[in-house]
Amino acid sequence: MSQSIDIYLTYCAMKAHFGKGDYDFVKFKGKTKVSRESFWKRKDRVWFVMLGRKYNSSLIESVEDYLLANFIVETKGYIGNFNDQNYFDWMNRMSRIETLFENEATKLFEDRSLDVLNVPDNSHPKLLKEYLGKRVSLETMVILDGIFDYSSKWDKKMSDDIMWPDVKKLIENYKKFLTYPHDSCKMVVINLTTME
Repeated sequence: MSQSIDIYLTYCAMKAHFGKGDYDFVKFKGKTKVSRESFWKRKDRVWFVMLGRKYNSSLIESVEDYLLANFIVETKGYIGNFNDQNYFDWMNRMSRIETLFENEATKLFEDRSLDVLNVPDNSHPKLLKEYLGKRVSLETMVILDGIFDYSSKWDKKMSDDIMWPDVKKLIENYKKFLTYPHDSCKMVVINLTTME
């Protein structure tokens, strides 16, 4: 049962990271003030026991990755909605992160300009529309923000937008976990946007 409690504590820390507050899972190494005893008061503790069994059976390699993969999809963070498919899809994206980014960036920058990042008056930027339409992954959003820092510019131009703050928070939270080849992704964008 100790493992299930550890999973629960990791879940609580990650939920705080992806929640409304400013807790930083990476900075605090997943430590929170949540007590081990609080596990026994939860009605949903069976989900943590089941997750522990999946981990022990090698169905999942990392509990932290499993939780991360689900938090970026199920942003409300209810453990009962977490599922293996979110994890397998995330693992697939991670195994081909550079190819995924190159494919999505190629479509985004097909006219070889950075217009996809511009914020038109009374509208969303093309990049945000593509993300909301599920044609661009969250990973590509994070990588492009790492290259262009577009989110700080969008903040100024979309200060009254109701959708952007939640998307930005998700990008910022996910940025702490996502590892990708910075230099090669940057070269992809340079090659796509430089006029021949």
